[in-house]
Formats: sequence, C-alpha cells, structure tokens
Amino acid sequence: MISRVKNTATVLASLLLLAVLQAHACTWAVGYFYQVTALKGQVVGTTYHGLPRWLRQSFAKKHAKLVLYEYRWPRARNIMPPIVKRLETDGKGVFDFGPLRTGHYTLAIDGEDSFDVEIKELPQVTESVTIDVSPVYPDCTGGHEFNVKTRR
Repeated sequence: MISRVKNTATVLASLLLLAVLQAHACTWAVGYFYQVTALKGQVVGTTYHGLPRWLRQSFAKKHAKLVLYEYRWPRARNIMPPIVKRLETDGKGVFDFGPLRTGHYTLAIDGEDSFDVEIKELPQVTESVTIDVSPVYPDCTGGHEFNVKTRR
C-alpha cells in the first residue's frame, strides 16, 4: 500500500513538472520607457558569452535594421502598430532617426530586441545612446542595455 502511494506521488510530481511552463529568469519591466530628447547613437553587441561589458560594447552592429513603431499596449502579435521610421545602421553601427515628435515609441532592432522609448523635453539634452543587443543569458548576464549620454 505504501509503495503504491509513493509510486502515485512520483507519477503525479513528474506530470506536474512536465506541465510547468518555461520560466524566464530575466524579464523586462512593462511600461518602462527610456526617456531621451533624440534617438541617435550606436548599436553594439556580440554573441560571445562571458565578455565584460566594455569589451562586449566595443563590437559595432554593422547594418542592423532598426524599426521605430508607435507604442501600443497590449501588443497583439498579429497586429503591428504603425511604423514611424525605419533605417539601417552604417558600417560603425551608427544611426540617427532625426527629429521625432514627443511621444512613446517601441524601437525594434533586427526583429529580435526591442526597447520602449519616450521622446520628451528634458533638462539635459540627449547627445547619443548606446544600445547593446548582446544576448542575455539565463544567469541574467549579457546585453539588452540602453545607455544614454547627455549634455547640458
């Protein structure tokens, strides 16, 4: 009788483990916007795992495809929001969206990474942004960083 209960418990525990959805250790905050006055700078990153940030960000993402969408939430997978602008980085990973209206946007890079951005008037003007599109690993190391450099 006891072995039957143990076997049943083992089978139920195994089924429960198989039914659990995949958990992601690193998730991004919904509704967080990187606030900038302009959207220009450089896209960097590499797929080499374990590199320190300074080295990882020394690899320019040449000819990366950038698409700027109007921000929409919730996002429906089958309905994409209107495209505001699209462009490609140059041979050094540099980009410049030029003048943009104040508002909320989603910036997609190579169809893999996305960043929610708010264009607004700020006390400090955005000189440039560095966007690290290196993969993020299960231990939460790696890229997906949006660094803003400002000037007064």
